Amino acid sequence: MVSLRLTGWAPAASAQRGFPAAAAPEWGVARRRRCHGVPLARPTRRAPAAASSLGVGAAGQLRVGAEREWLWDCRGGVGGGARDYAREMEVAVRVVQVACSLCLRVQDSLIRPGADAGGRIHSKLDRSPVTVADWGVQAIVSWLLSNSFHDENISIVAEEDDETLSSSDGVALLESVVEDVNGCLVEAPKYGLRSPEKELRAHDVIQAIRKCSSTGGPKGRFWVLDPVDGTLGFVRGDQYAIALALIEDGEVILGVLGCPNYPMKKEWLNYHQKYYRLMSKVAPPPLGSWHKGCVMYAQKGCGQAWMQPLVHDFGKLDWRHPREIQVSSISDPISATFCEPVEKANSSHSFTAGLAHSVGLRNQPLRVYSMVKYAAIARGDAEIFMKFARAGYKEKIWDHAAGVVIIQEAGGVVTDAGGRQLDFSRGVYLEGLDRGIIACSGALLHQRILDAVDASWNSSTL
Repeated sequence: MVSLRLTGWAPAASAQRGFPAAAAPEWGVARRRRCHGVPLARPTRRAPAAASSLGVGAAGQLRVGAEREWLWDCRGGVGGGARDYAREMEVAVRVVQVACSLCLRVQDSLIRPGADAGGRIHSKLDRSPVTVADWGVQAIVSWLLSNSFHDENISIVAEEDDETLSSSDGVALLESVVEDVNGCLVEAPKYGLRSPEKELRAHDVIQAIRKCSSTGGPKGRFWVLDPVDGTLGFVRGDQYAIALALIEDGEVILGVLGCPNYPMKKEWLNYHQKYYRLMSKVAPPPLGSWHKGCVMYAQKGCGQAWMQPLVHDFGKLDWRHPREIQVSSISDPISATFCEPVEKANSSHSFTAGLAHSVGLRNQPLRVYSMVKYAAIARGDAEIFMKFARAGYKEKIWDHAAGVVIIQEAGGVVTDAGGRQLDFSRGVYLEGLDRGIIACSGALLHQRILDAVDASWNSSTL
């Protein structure tokens, strides 16, 4: 069993007044057990002796130059255990935890009554929003990855660039980004990572963002980052995700999804997050309970996916009690729930509605911002995600890489509409995509959707 372990959370004893009642999911159910637990009291192995090895300092933070024992262990991993990704996984989870903290603070500043968000949000040329959180997370992830693997050539593919911040019109935005980045990095030791010796200057932040300029490709290793996936949901106070994945030779090796607003009771996914916040004030959840926010993660070939609470909410990260996540066992379309994007600009709601009807789906679609849709399927809160882009739109790898591997390792299936695996080896776009993307909790539902697409496609306007 994989064991990234964590303490500090306690499940609610019962449903609280004002919150939908739901049966607690069964965590840790045995499935494809190809991984082995690592008891904390008796570590099983050492990281390779090298100058780049990361150790644990007095405050628990990773540091360079010492050998250490890793808590993540997936010996059934890629190629039958040909490669050990313990170091990469632990660093990636910690880094996404830090990024979640920054996003929570920025989102709170944007939606707080009376807040002036004008100086913290910018519109791109395509009119999509970008915020100080997008740039801030990219700078933080870039700096922390480079610091954690400082003797290696870190290559990162990410969504944002520094053009706006480097312009004369971006001075105020840049000041806000630098302030948020430094305010977050100073707390990095709480997450087991090192802080800068001194505050980053504007030039340092720009350089960190600029470093995320890789274009990917079929060879070598690179990280893929979407700093705030679902920025529109983010600025509206709703769902969003921080997505980080590691790709080697065109294959997604590991994925981490930070979902700061994800409710533990799936019924709340049907509501805007503002209603959840309101009800949390009217009927607060039990003190110390894990009621929202999580980081999900998985490694290719492990056969398991995991979820842990946010350090931002629970104050510590020590890896003792992970929750395994698994896809739903529902295979009857009548009982299945399907997800689709909230935005209509880049997807066709009418086509997915027609498909849903043709395969017998009767539940209302769950429209959720960002890769939270992937998280919902991996956690068993939904069974189907369909996205069919309008003509001219090209899917980017950072919008899918982390979510795909998490669903697959949780027991689900993700392909294009032709039934082929998504190709992450051809640059920043998912080139060669056949019509759309279909993710399902199981093979039976997946095949029914594929058949329905084939039967309906010629009559569509996509």
